[in-house]
Amino acid sequence: MRFPLLKPGQKFIYQEKRYTKTGPMTAAEEESGKTCMIRRSAEVTPLQDQDERQQVIARQYARDQVVTLLKAYQQELKTRLSDAIGLEQAQRPADLLNVVEACDVVAFLSQRDHSDIS
Repeated sequence: MRFPLLKPGQKFIYQEKRYTKTGPMTAAEEESGKTCMIRRSAEVTPLQDQDERQQVIARQYARDQVVTLLKAYQQELKTRLSDAIGLEQAQRPADLLNVVEACDVVAFLSQRDHSDIS
């Protein structure tokens, strides 16, 4: 398969290394995290065990939609932090960071109904 046929966020193998497509001609190497250019003519092997949640990230959003999603995610974080503090599960800064870390943005986006976003 040629590189341009991959969707953003899709994982693939190129020259015996694992990558994630990040743009029309760019990809992030899985091991190092470095971004590199991939030729449009490059032959790549897509990985079939792709997590379906990543397809949510690949969707294109208008600026207003991004702002709406970020505000909703911010509210979700505030709610989770307030709950953790109220239940005395988060008493130290490290506890608060754990709550934030547990609020995965990909999982959050996959649970949202994007049809109501204007």
